[in-house]
Amino acid sequence: MSTFEDILRTSLVGGVEGQGAHADASNTLDGLDWQLAGRRLPDAPYTIQQCANHIIYWNGYSLAVLRGENPTAPEHDVDSWPGPDAPASAADWDGFVRAFKGSLAALTSRIQDGELDGKTPSGRRLRADVLRAMGNHVSYHVGQIALLRRMMGAWPPPTGGDTW
Repeated sequence: MSTFEDILRTSLVGGVEGQGAHADASNTLDGLDWQLAGRRLPDAPYTIQQCANHIIYWNGYSLAVLRGENPTAPEHDVDSWPGPDAPASAADWDGFVRAFKGSLAALTSRIQDGELDGKTPSGRRLRADVLRAMGNHVSYHVGQIALLRRMMGAWPPPTGGDTW
């Protein structure tokens, strides 16, 4: 019999790992040519690399909050979109993809092994709510990455993905 906490963990992980209606974040960058990762489509507000780096930024920020650190919140939304538009090389892109996957793995690990009930060490937010928000955030931006890849003719990744 599953406990409510087991159900909650499964649901939270689903936003990151792509269960149900969510695309699998961990493979969303797989097989993408490094030059496409930095290509800005007409009227698109960001590149795939920028979108993925935004996910890395907020995963790190939220995990710091959950550890009891006090990261400085960005003054403006644009400040949470750090880094260059594009990788400088294929090797640069490979390292970035590893960092992206590491960020997702750290978030998933925190969901699976961390305390969910109660408030964050600062007492301002519920732990489960921080993780819920991050799962939703990852899923939202992974959907944007999938759309950008699709518009470039580079979707799905080699491991597959919804194409409808």
